[in-house]
Amino acid sequence: MLDRQTNDDELLVPAGARLFHAGMPKTGTTALQRTAASRRDLLLAHGVRYPGTGTNHRKAMFAYSARPVGWAGPGGSVPNRTRWDRLASEIRSEGARRVWLSNENLSDEPEAMLRALLDDSGGPPVVALTLRSLPAQLASAWQQYLKSGVWITFETWLQRVIGDTPDPGTTPSFAARCAVGEVVEKWVRLVGKDNVVVVVIDPSDRTLVPRTFERLVGLPQQSLAEEVLDGHHANRSLSAPEAELLRRVNRVVRELGDVSWRDYERFVRNGAVEAMLARRTPGPDEARIVPPHWAVDKTVTLAQHQIQRISASGVRVVGILDHLAERVPSVDRARPPQTIPADAAAEALLAVLSTGLGRGTTFAAPTPPPTPTTTATSPRIEDMPSSTLARLLALRLRRRAHRQIRHAWPSAHRRSGQRQQPQETPTRTP
Repeated sequence: MLDRQTNDDELLVPAGARLFHAGMPKTGTTALQRTAASRRDLLLAHGVRYPGTGTNHRKAMFAYSARPVGWAGPGGSVPNRTRWDRLASEIRSEGARRVWLSNENLSDEPEAMLRALLDDSGGPPVVALTLRSLPAQLASAWQQYLKSGVWITFETWLQRVIGDTPDPGTTPSFAARCAVGEVVEKWVRLVGKDNVVVVVIDPSDRTLVPRTFERLVGLPQQSLAEEVLDGHHANRSLSAPEAELLRRVNRVVRELGDVSWRDYERFVRNGAVEAMLARRTPGPDEARIVPPHWAVDKTVTLAQHQIQRISASGVRVVGILDHLAERVPSVDRARPPQTIPADAAAEALLAVLSTGLGRGTTFAAPTPPPTPTTTATSPRIEDMPSSTLARLLALRLRRRAHRQIRHAWPSAHRRSGQRQQPQETPTRTP
């Protein structure tokens, strides 16, 4: 195991290598990706190409594997193959420079597909995996699935993915996110143990991951670690009420049955949700998403087994593997909140309206939470149940989307006159 004082030469990938940051999700990947994307010129000046123009390379790699994003439906959900072709052309044009690729969902892909992708990258591959406490993944993973249209409650989702009788059709990618030892072993088979680096997040050191990537690609210190990102750019966690609002919106959207993934992604995922993350900071009295005792106990046991497998694999490890089994606070039962903060609902609704009007969403600094007093709490819509609020928001989404659909795709989006029953999870949720 490597400690933090290890000589940089032991981590530095060879010149001309392709560094694949292959996951796992919810391990600080978004913050790191956004920092790298914003500093492309700096990276290039130090012999590192972060290809493309977007934040990460997820959709290009989904295009390569023909993997759908979100649910299937009107408008299509598999990214166009040209996304990969453009990225691949840029990657193959590099000889001496290191190329850094990042897709937090890459490890979900089948081994045969990954082998072909590595062969097509035009250089020797090195794989970096960022891992975190498996119990901490429970809340963060569920809320990430909410952003892809899942509408079942946290407790129900946990029963279906790690309960006594799990349902493999419920967010199937989560199984890989728990079986991190198997993921490491898969990459060892593909690139060899000397070309796999595991970085275990230290809850007390938020700069460990960016500092490690500085060492991997040969950047000066503080090139990545000094960046301080706001809630939107750091992909902060949803609070429990924010998650409940999104969950109920998802259910209404799926009941309507005629909102495409393309419109959902534009209006909800990249509109309403991003606005909440960017423009507000949950108050100190706002509940967080907390898993039940039984789920934490189960993932601690699972993590201990995964630690043994990673240790036996012989890969390089930065950090402390025992952090993978670190417990998190838990409760008897995860119950959804019944009220929604007024400012969260307002930001979400305004984002949908702004997007529908073609004005986009401005990600300004977070709104500071109200100053707590002994007699007042955060404003809440006490007289409007969260289910009513969610239906209002979803109907606004539908109305705005269909106005634009009629102009852009008049024949492809005709109403069939039949309402579809909602599915409990999107098809192949990423």
